[in-house]
Amino acid sequence: MTAAEVRRAFVEFYRARDHHLVPSAPLAPQDDPSLLFTSAGMVPFKKYYAGSVALPYRRAVSVQKCLRVNDIEEVGHTPRHLTFFEMLGHFSFGDYFKREAIEWNWALFTRVLGLDPERLTASVYHEDEEAYAIWRDRIGLPPERIVRLGADDNFWGPAGGTGACGPCSELYYDLGPEVDPEHPDAQAGDETDRFVEVGNFVFPQFDRQRDGSDQPLKNRGIDTGIGLERLAMVIQGKTSVFESDLFRPIIERAAELCGVPPQKGTVAYRIIADHVRALTFALSEGVLPSNEGRGYVLRRLIRRAAVQGHHLGMREPFLHRLVEPVVAMMTDAYPEVVAGRERAELALRTEEERFGATLEQGLAKLEEALAEVGPAAAGGDLARSGGEGIGPPGVPQMPGETAFLLYDTYGLPLELLREIAGERSVRIDEESFRRRLEAQKERSRAATRFQFASQTLDWHAVSRGADSEFVGYDRARSESVVRRWAALPDDPEHLLVVLDRTPFYGEAGGQVGDTGILRSGEINLRVADTLREGEAEIRHVVALAAEDAGDRPHAGTDASEAPHPDSAMPDALAVREALDDADRRWDAVIDAERRDAIRRHHTATHLLHAALRETLGGHVTQAGSRVAPDRLRFDYTHHAALTPRQRAQIELRVNHEIVADRPVETELSTYEEAVRDGVIALFGEKYDVARVRRVRVPGVSEELCGGTHVRATGQIGALLLLEESAVSAGVRRLEAVCGLAALEAAQRLRAALEEVRGVVGTSAAEAPAKIEAMQTEIHRLRKELARARRGEGVSDLDALLREAEAIGPRKIVVGEVRADSVPALRELGDRVRQRLGSGAALLWGHVGEKTTFLAVVTRDLVDAKLLRADALVRAVAAVTGGGGGGPPHMALGGARDLDRLPEALEEGRRRMEAALRTDEAPEP
Repeated sequence: MTAAEVRRAFVEFYRARDHHLVPSAPLAPQDDPSLLFTSAGMVPFKKYYAGSVALPYRRAVSVQKCLRVNDIEEVGHTPRHLTFFEMLGHFSFGDYFKREAIEWNWALFTRVLGLDPERLTASVYHEDEEAYAIWRDRIGLPPERIVRLGADDNFWGPAGGTGACGPCSELYYDLGPEVDPEHPDAQAGDETDRFVEVGNFVFPQFDRQRDGSDQPLKNRGIDTGIGLERLAMVIQGKTSVFESDLFRPIIERAAELCGVPPQKGTVAYRIIADHVRALTFALSEGVLPSNEGRGYVLRRLIRRAAVQGHHLGMREPFLHRLVEPVVAMMTDAYPEVVAGRERAELALRTEEERFGATLEQGLAKLEEALAEVGPAAAGGDLARSGGEGIGPPGVPQMPGETAFLLYDTYGLPLELLREIAGERSVRIDEESFRRRLEAQKERSRAATRFQFASQTLDWHAVSRGADSEFVGYDRARSESVVRRWAALPDDPEHLLVVLDRTPFYGEAGGQVGDTGILRSGEINLRVADTLREGEAEIRHVVALAAEDAGDRPHAGTDASEAPHPDSAMPDALAVREALDDADRRWDAVIDAERRDAIRRHHTATHLLHAALRETLGGHVTQAGSRVAPDRLRFDYTHHAALTPRQRAQIELRVNHEIVADRPVETELSTYEEAVRDGVIALFGEKYDVARVRRVRVPGVSEELCGGTHVRATGQIGALLLLEESAVSAGVRRLEAVCGLAALEAAQRLRAALEEVRGVVGTSAAEAPAKIEAMQTEIHRLRKELARARRGEGVSDLDALLREAEAIGPRKIVVGEVRADSVPALRELGDRVRQRLGSGAALLWGHVGEKTTFLAVVTRDLVDAKLLRADALVRAVAAVTGGGGGGPPHMALGGARDLDRLPEALEEGRRRMEAALRTDEAPEP
């Protein structure tokens, strides 16, 4: 069976047993900040096990794409470690339990997928007699093929120390003793490649208490995970996942590009194939390489794969050309990779091109590190690993700290460092390296552990019933009841209030939260912000301090909608008592004028997105946004800055649609229907699979969006682009304003232009040409001034050389020169070195606001190891509390304490004289 057939067979098997098919969640979890990436099949179902939401179904089946980097160093070196994998899973939430899970999976593996029952061995938690009995009595496994293991192997959870947990049972396939001939007695659960885990069945049945005791779980369940790659390997009769049909096309294509047969680059090709799979999916979702969080993981994967290509002889970007075979084999199961293919290819190429220079720098740094280690070892003084360990006697050793820097900063993997260092007879302090790597892994694990609890708040329950019904799409006010409220531990000036229904929009999807008033009788509370917690809860941030009259909201033209200017803010105790009154009705009123401004900017982002895609190409996608009443910020994926022509085209296109006054329509549908219709779904947004909101400007744009919008594009007024900048590699940012804010910005720009026109004394149309001419003249004059100053510097130099101190056939020069820049100072240094013939010089001068030293030593003295410019300038600068460095023939330093300048110059003279007077000084 092909992997695609295995995937289909699994889903059909459990759908026939009344399981609801749940599409794969994104690799980047949309509503779980505790995870960098979806790392297991059960991640999308955590909320159901936690009991935090109502159950939409009791049984579920899914094929979940997963990304995990905890064992990244093992990828390629073992037959089954991967960063990207597909998890086949079936789940029970308070429905069936152990017997059904074990019996069904046995039928799936042996009857449907055709695995030899005689090669299957089960493991159980050593205290789980129920599971043991099912395997022995109902399945018929002999006791010698049922292995009892401890909690480290066969007990899951609890996450966070308390809560749901339980034993698990695993199913292993025996590849045969020939796979591990050194351990003929190996059994399932041992560290061996002979037994492959093909299924893990978790039985959450306990509720771990704070005292460590386990109570029965109210809704015990089933969480099954089956790795598709391992299962396909076994079914296809292979001993490595990389030999299956999920990897062969990628490895074969990589070998074509690199020109090296797969058997001569086994580890490298395995790493490349695995990483490209992970990158294709993550990049197609809109995650982009960066220096933190998810982006850092992708950057690390790209660099590891690129280094392997470099090791195979590739000197140009090639990873983007491997996206095609990944997409080709995954299209049926994951249609979204087709839409994201161009985005993934562009991001990969851009990042690999940028890394090319970094890789060369890393290899150069490695050469420097090896050069530093070699001489020390040759001299009998073993190089220590940052004081952490000494290598074998007589063998030079690179410090683990240095190796980890090359690994972490420049992307050079340990195996490449080890190989290159070995060629120079240098060892790497791998123990120190491993300690640093493990510390980094632990930080990664901490960032990806499940965390069910959010910030602890002391909620005051006021009334029962559903909460946070949003009614604000076409209403600016509602009559509401308080469901609960909480004080903020670190902010005594504000409270959080949750209502049964509200017109206030909670910040989400880039749109800022509403502000306004909660009013009941004589009590008026200012809502300073509105937040969204989880999928549905809307929290109103209520201020306890008095408001400024100018900040009061208005919900239209009726002045009665806002509190009277003289109304007093009640004291905190009265507010709390009012909020605790379950029978009290509250008038929730948003600042409608502010909301209208937000609507204009939000609909404008949709028009801007469409215009960018039309102008630049379909690879453009939203990478972030901020929609506020005063402006919008829109981040998008693209590899280059906008040209003036493109910027004008985009701005004109958006305003054309505004003037057309097109209707803005909304529609509800399922997520599947929306994607099928080609509606744009944005990365980082959480969508309810059963019910999504589509915002459409007919003929222009249609996106999934829960935000507030104008009823027709003409209400936007106008859009003016303000700034365009880079956010990170492959991501650009546009800032714009709409409506009256656009007019005000245009007026400010016109005023600035008028001021410029007045300064340069010409018309606005001719001002650019006049300024360009002035800049040309300024540049010419600066060059003339620099030439004149260099002439002064040369005159200074002539005088200094005439006064040079002769020591035999050599000369010493110490003195001040005039230079307006460091390059000019270096130029004087080159002149000195040429005219000295043999000798040394210590020059100093004021460059800008700094006092700079320049040490120059002729090559004959450097080659004779009598004097080095870098050592000389460091010693001189140190007298003043400064530092310096550079090549051995010319080096720069900086002075701090100018009162000690004469002392520093004298120290330089002393050192030069001592070096030139040595008996070993050869004739020049």
